[in-house]
Amino acid sequence: MEIQYVLEEKGGPVLALAIHDGHQIANQISPLMNLSESERLREEDPYTGLLTDLDTNRLLIKTSRFQIDLNRPIQDAVYIHPDQAWGLQVWKQPPTKAIVAQLHQSYHYIQKLLSLIIENSIQQFGYFIIYDIHSYNAKRLGPDEMVDTKTNPQINIGTINNTGIWRPLIDNFMKYLKEHKINGQTIDARENIKFSGGYLSKWISSKYGQKGCVLSIEFRKDFMNEWTGVPNLEHIESLKKILHSSISFIKQSYQNHYGSK
Repeated sequence: MEIQYVLEEKGGPVLALAIHDGHQIANQISPLMNLSESERLREEDPYTGLLTDLDTNRLLIKTSRFQIDLNRPIQDAVYIHPDQAWGLQVWKQPPTKAIVAQLHQSYHYIQKLLSLIIENSIQQFGYFIIYDIHSYNAKRLGPDEMVDTKTNPQINIGTINNTGIWRPLIDNFMKYLKEHKINGQTIDARENIKFSGGYLSKWISSKYGQKGCVLSIEFRKDFMNEWTGVPNLEHIESLKKILHSSISFIKQSYQNHYGSK
């Protein structure tokens, strides 16, 4: 039960990740799954893979987080209990220990793959920057709920797992986002409001935090109907353009504050 993924290596120190984009479930465990496809889709991050198409290195995970979640510690990466999965009963019957062991093996494989990508970037460029792209639901009560924009920023940047040396780069990235507009309105980008960064950013920073920064970029699901899954492709394209233009900016920001290595 390998994790299905797409890896494109185009060079440079920036890697765009979409670890929750996936919707696929392995044939071996699909019959055990209690959730409908729409229930799964709601808690996945559909279309975030499109946002990694930035002419830089990118890694898209095509396997659903409901099979194995790379943004959780390994003991929580398979959602056995409802309290691990927004109260959802994921399984008709729990996966066997043998199945869980196979899923854990696939988890470790992706960690090793990421380590290799990061270490190659450090060797070539002296540093790395990761765009850890996610999305989040802001209409938890139902499709007609009004979004509380005070507590749900358009873009939430999770940064808490980074070491303090990356503060200037993070500040520059936040400033960059706030200087741009979507649908004619200045972007509401805030830091560590809804999410502060998941386990994957913590794991990366614990291993390589002196050499790189993980920007966990959470988009409010304004670019889609979060209850039906229908996308607004024009909105997605607008977000992608902002991210794309930020790549050269973030590399220049690194050079300005930390210099060539």
